[in-house]
Amino acid sequence: MAKKKNKTGLIVLLIICGIVIGVIASVIVMTLLNKNGAGVKETQPSTKQETVAESQSTGETFDDSTANDPIPTDEMNIAVIKVNDSEVTMKEVNVYLYQLRDFYTSQYGESPWNTEMEDGRKLHEYAKEELYNGLVRTEILNSKAEEYGVSLSDEEKQQCADEAKAYMDELGAAIAQDFALTEEGVRIKNEKQALSTKVYNAALERLAETAEDGSDEALARSFEEMYESWKSEYTITNDPIWDNIVIGSVG
Repeated sequence: MAKKKNKTGLIVLLIICGIVIGVIASVIVMTLLNKNGAGVKETQPSTKQETVAESQSTGETFDDSTANDPIPTDEMNIAVIKVNDSEVTMKEVNVYLYQLRDFYTSQYGESPWNTEMEDGRKLHEYAKEELYNGLVRTEILNSKAEEYGVSLSDEEKQQCADEAKAYMDELGAAIAQDFALTEEGVRIKNEKQALSTKVYNAALERLAETAEDGSDEALARSFEEMYESWKSEYTITNDPIWDNIVIGSVG
């Protein structure tokens, strides 16, 4: 009788142990499944965060810009002034703006722009008008290059390029970035000025051939009269960006 009870107790104990082991196994399996599920859920937002970080690192930001960052090409190629089919782009204008600022501040101090001129205009207004007239004049003169049989030689173009590189090297990357200056802009400016000077001199020589008064002053007056006649035949237009330019505000 005692042996039968012992057997029965052993069987019951084994059944209970089996149930406990089954429960424990189920808990372990569920735990593992939950952990794997949580791992998948955590991985997805992590991947999204890395993607955002990568996109931010490759995108353009103002805070992270340095002197070596490229200036947007589309902005630099805006045609600020058009004289018939000829264009004066922003990269050229920026060079003049910097050089004007450099010239006037060296002559009149760091903040000369509200200085009143004799005609009542402020210095910044006078400087902008003079710049505009000079840019238009250069384009008109250069359009007459073929008529006067002048052009820049390869050596002269190379000289313009060399001078542009030397100029930019002297300024340094930081100033170039601050004032949106490019070597190409300086080179184009140099070439246009060199060619317009050749046209001007050729025009004076031709005027001198028939002039009654061959003095420099008389020839200069004759040229100005001829230039005004040329100018009246040209269509000159400005991009709205020109109206927003304020001499001296750059940098």
